Amino acid sequence: MRKKLISLALAGAMVMSLAACGGKDSGNAPASGSAAAGTEAAAGAETKAETAAGAEKPGMGLANPWREITYEEANKTVAKLFKIPDGATNTKWSMMDAADPSAVPGPVVQLDFDLDGLSFTAREQVTGDNPADISGMYYDWTVTDEGTLSNWAGGEMKAKFYRYVGDNEYADLCTWYDVEYGASYSLGTVAKDLDGFDIQAVAEAMYDPSTQPEGTVPDEPDVSGETGNPGVPVTPDDHKPVDISGCDTFTQILDKLPEGYYFANANIKGKDVFLVTEYSYEYEQGLHAAIDADIFTYDKDGILTYCGYVTAGGTAYPLMLTKDGCLFVAGNHFASHYIISDDNKAVIDEEAYVEYQSDGSEKYYQHSDTHPDRNGETKDDSRRTEMYAEMDNAEIISFEAVK
Repeated sequence: MRKKLISLALAGAMVMSLAACGGKDSGNAPASGSAAAGTEAAAGAETKAETAAGAEKPGMGLANPWREITYEEANKTVAKLFKIPDGATNTKWSMMDAADPSAVPGPVVQLDFDLDGLSFTAREQVTGDNPADISGMYYDWTVTDEGTLSNWAGGEMKAKFYRYVGDNEYADLCTWYDVEYGASYSLGTVAKDLDGFDIQAVAEAMYDPSTQPEGTVPDEPDVSGETGNPGVPVTPDDHKPVDISGCDTFTQILDKLPEGYYFANANIKGKDVFLVTEYSYEYEQGLHAAIDADIFTYDKDGILTYCGYVTAGGTAYPLMLTKDGCLFVAGNHFASHYIISDDNKAVIDEEAYVEYQSDGSEKYYQHSDTHPDRNGETKDDSRRTEMYAEMDNAEIISFEAVK
């Protein structure tokens, strides 16, 4: 944050004493245990959950709506996830599940950590086409400012900065919004004194290039054999497929998988496939879904073959089968139909997506690996909307845990 913001904050402190909603002298208490991550609603969902759980006040930290998770689960739940900054200690990942996994806003992923004597809470949530304040920090801000994070979105990520200066407490908040993915972010801290502190530097230190895809639509696979299996496509994020060396059948793959993996059998347009993922979640009672998977099949000679890897945009978009048998893979800004090609690769038969321009306008596109004439810009978003509507009648692929 700029020195201007700090000086304005100090000047504001001399002429006013502003009370935060539920604010109190928290010293250097973790943000999750103060108004900095008060268990009020993230994008409007949290209050109801805590009321149902019997929470009485916002200073209760991780109340019933929150559950501890691993980094791997966090990374599977939301795309473009932040990382733990270098030097951080006392780290904890947690999540508040969405009331409706198929709806937006989605689950809230949270990271608590200590760094340089301060405690922080960072959050990410898919909020759709509009940004939302998911921080849970309810202060009458003494001063606000705007800036640009130097590394997020190629150095073009707009951010907002807030500071509260009270008699016994400072609070700093940074928020930003990824328009391409439709995700809102927040980073906050509370302490007795934040004079000279720059929260922008911490937000920039949390940028993780490994979770940042190049764009909404994946590049063509590079058949380079870099995975250790010559001829296996390498996806843009260098995903490494499940090791099937020594396996000739789906059953042998299953026997080789360690605990913690999940599998499913499916049929894509008449082709029997075997899907494997490292993460599954309970979409509804008795149904465990997944948002990504390696896909395997048998070729015409009955030889076990790797088809490729697919990934959706979050838990609101589980892997599904359409009524006509396509694999449905979607995200907040794209919807795709996958089939298995004659050479046993998972390819896009049809895809519709939107790209956001620097001026905030939208452009709509279609893409197909199987129909060269179906590539390029379209006049409107009608096809993507129609494809989203297919989710109502599509079948969610049910995964089972490896035991």
